[in-house]
Amino acid sequence: MIVKLIENWFSERYSDNLQLSFRVKDQLLSVKTDFQRIDVFDTYDFGKLLTIDGTVQLTERDEFVYHEMITMVPYYLARKAPESALVIGGGDGGTAGQLIKMGFKKVVNVEIDTQVVEVCKKHFYDLYKSFEDKRVDLRIEDGVKYIKTTKEKFDLVIIDSTDPVGPAEGLFMEDFYRAIKGVLSEDGIVVTQSGSPFYQPFALQKAHGGMEKVFTTVASYTAFIPTYPSGFWSFTMALDYEPKPRSGEIKTGKYFNEDVLEGAFKLPQFVKDLIKE
Repeated sequence: MIVKLIENWFSERYSDNLQLSFRVKDQLLSVKTDFQRIDVFDTYDFGKLLTIDGTVQLTERDEFVYHEMITMVPYYLARKAPESALVIGGGDGGTAGQLIKMGFKKVVNVEIDTQVVEVCKKHFYDLYKSFEDKRVDLRIEDGVKYIKTTKEKFDLVIIDSTDPVGPAEGLFMEDFYRAIKGVLSEDGIVVTQSGSPFYQPFALQKAHGGMEKVFTTVASYTAFIPTYPSGFWSFTMALDYEPKPRSGEIKTGKYFNEDVLEGAFKLPQFVKDLIKE
């Protein structure tokens, strides 16, 4: 008798005709919160996989690319080394952890959904444990409201959110960027993830266009993240001076290095055209 094993797969659909699939050992969790649906899978090739509303947020194998690029790029382009940071979103703890590793003295992390934090505490503890560091102040509240009411100033603001739909939609608006400018220090920088230029051009356009109305300098850059749509991902940063690498200071990460810092801003023509539209 031939026994046929049943294979389980998780698929993120990019369009009606295309999806990325992961062969799954087990589904570890599925929970519907007040804001979104959270799932955790144990995959064969990428370890544990976190999804929100059916879209990949991170995997154990390649999360380092995203977390290094959203922190180290603006850090090394700031006029002077940032010491304080505000993270909007980032409930997994990966961004806060990278900032602590880089020597930040203070990190305020504002996450709207407490369940994201609890899920990551259980299933992604290596990322979550940054919240146990005394330099990190984790707050469960609406990031938009926090920005508009806080009296604190930060050297770096990182918008580590999901795509500009649902609870994250307000994080891509001009008035939100204007409020961020009010909490930045004189040499401050804001950076946001801005989606896949190939599959989510609206995210890049909303981020770049909104920031241009508020800041004098806006620059988008890209990175290769295998489990994100198309593997080609963008980030957009804004500031009120010309960013330049601080010579002699640049350290390497697992993905990030001096060549990546320079090359990340060399955009394909179709991406440049998207930004101009």
